[in-house]
Amino acid sequence: MSIKKLYLKKNDLQPYYYAVAKDSSGNAVPLSGATIYFTMKLLDGDIKINRQTTGIHVTDETAGEFEYRWQSGDTDTLGVYAIEFEIDPSSGGKFTVPVKSDNKAIVTIRKSLDMI
Repeated sequence: MSIKKLYLKKNDLQPYYYAVAKDSSGNAVPLSGATIYFTMKLLDGDIKINRQTTGIHVTDETAGEFEYRWQSGDTDTLGVYAIEFEIDPSSGGKFTVPVKSDNKAIVTIRKSLDMI
């Protein structure tokens, strides 16, 4: 998975977090029949979203491409979050991306200019 940082304003539901599932050789992992779980945790605190499948949308099964579409309540708390996806493919065994704990996918939720 290509690791990127994403910045959102409080209560925004876009942009989505786009990802590509790849194996250790860099080849796309087909997602046909896979279940993908999403988890988001404050860097210095609690889990905000725990193993949620709602909001996961596979955009290209063969190329391993998917996105997380934010749900109401996902972005209502300011902070810096680490996110990860657990992928349970139809064959080959489950895996989590990103793999390395020091290579985190980061989402920052900031306040809007009109917030007091």
